[in-house]
Parts: sequence; C-alpha cells; structure tokens
Amino acid sequence: MYSVYNIINFSYLLLIMHFIKQFFISLILFFSLITLAHADFKGKVVKVIDGDTIEVLTLQKQKFRIRLLDIDAPESHQAYGNASRKYLASLIAGDTVLVKDKGKDVYQRTLATIIKNNVDINAKMVANGYAWAYRYKGVAKNKKMVTLEDNAKSNKKGLWKDKNPIAPWNFRHNNQR
Repeated sequence: MYSVYNIINFSYLLLIMHFIKQFFISLILFFSLITLAHADFKGKVVKVIDGDTIEVLTLQKQKFRIRLLDIDAPESHQAYGNASRKYLASLIAGDTVLVKDKGKDVYQRTLATIIKNNVDINAKMVANGYAWAYRYKGVAKNKKMVTLEDNAKSNKKGLWKDKNPIAPWNFRHNNQR
C-alpha cells in the first residue's frame, strides 16, 4: 500500500515539476520578447515627414514612425529642409523597404537603417548632401557617415552648395521657443 510518506513525496515532486515548467515557459516568453524588441521588418513607406523621419506600414497593418539612424537632416523650415524631404520621398515614398530596427529614441520613434534594393538609404541621404552625419554632443559614432558627409561637402552636393550651411542641431538651438 501507499504510505503517507510516498503520497507527500509524490505531491512534492509534482509541485517542483510545475515550477520548473513555469520557469521554462517564462524563459521562452522572455527571449521571444527580446527578439521582437529589435526585429528587422519590411513595410511600405506611407509618409515622408522630413529628411530623416518616415512612417512605415507593416504587412500586419501596424504603423511605425521611423527616425533614420546616424543622420540628421535639415529641419522643415530650414534651408534645404524641404529639398531633403523631397529627395528622401523620391527614394522611398510608396515603396516597400527593409527597416533594420536598432531601438527607440527619446520620442519613442524606431531608430533604424532603411534598406531598399540592398541600398542603405540613410547613407545615400548623407552621400548626396541631404543630411549630416548625426552627432551627439559634437561627436559622430558612425565614421562611415562622416566620410560620406566629407565627400559630399568636398563635391558641393545638395546642401553643401550653400556658402554657409547651418547644421540642424545649431538651427534647433538657435530657434528654440
């Protein structure tokens, strides 16, 4: 016959197995969410807000506001601001693009590199003189973008045709309300 001791041990074993099962389910969910947090995705560009911000609609009908990573385009009411927006629109408006998600900025926009037909659109904006390499406190992390900016400046492309272009961060600082 079963003793009370065997029944208690069996109940204890079932309880431990339940907690182990819950632990592994939690781990699987946790790592699934981490993977989704910065997952690359494809979507259609439904709006070009300015030279470094777009809206993308995914196949699942989710809309994301995307801030192009490592670039800083002129503000809308700044010289070359409208030209920058129009150039970005000519490259990707209405098209399906790959969004290489790198996280969120302080405004909860997705920071990303935009790829269309294997072309880095962020880099193309800088290379053609429609954006600066992004700098935080005066320092650019992406040296490739700095090189592209230097080349655009040397060749007087886009905004570099202007005799004295004002960097967007200086424009924002000088025009604070």
